[in-house]
Amino acid sequence: MEPRRLTPEQQRWVEQVTPRVLEIARAVRHRIGTLSLDDYLSAGNEALVRAALRYDPTTGVPFQAFAYLRVRGAMIDAVRAQHPAVRQQRRALRALEATQAVFQAAEQAAPDRAQSDPRTVRERVDAAADLIRQTTAAVLLARLEPADPELLPGDTAERADERLLAAESRALLARAIGRCDPEERALIEALYFGEHTMHTYAAELRVNVSTISRRHARLIRKLAAHLAPDPPPSQPGL
Repeated sequence: MEPRRLTPEQQRWVEQVTPRVLEIARAVRHRIGTLSLDDYLSAGNEALVRAALRYDPTTGVPFQAFAYLRVRGAMIDAVRAQHPAVRQQRRALRALEATQAVFQAAEQAAPDRAQSDPRTVRERVDAAADLIRQTTAAVLLARLEPADPELLPGDTAERADERLLAAESRALLARAIGRCDPEERALIEALYFGEHTMHTYAAELRVNVSTISRRHARLIRKLAAHLAPDPPPSQPGL
């Protein structure tokens, strides 16, 4: 089958976002290295064209936001495809994959914005804060050691960016993991401490990958809830 050609409008979308592909490629390469910058650019530019072909402007989602996830995901997939057993960078790769899954889940759960976002400003702010907590939980989880999830920065020779993660948040997350049920623990073990992706884990369990994706989204929301600040105490008479 002959590949579809971009319409003039789709070509304009691609041209507008193309400079971002280089920025994303540099960021991913900085985190995990492994591939050349040209390899990341090749994967990202191909994904950008596919995104333009799939994009529906009536959703109200900006093309740049729509394309970003697909470009970033293609670069992560390229690393997995060429280096399926990355060792030195595997924690950074897990963190990228984890945040990618969180962003995709948020995109799927977002309200229909074809006309306008029906949420109030406060609801949008709360949703953004919750997404930040979820991505934080995913990154923290990817960087915890399976043998001792209570390890804090300074206990091991961690990289500088990991030392910036709050010890309190890591401790809260570790305690939350301790309260997970067996299915959730198995998911954590497979995706964060093992070498599974959602696709390979789904194949092992003989379930659809969307099932694993939903379980992962629920797990991250559950863990992120433990990173939320305590609500202020109610004032009598208010």
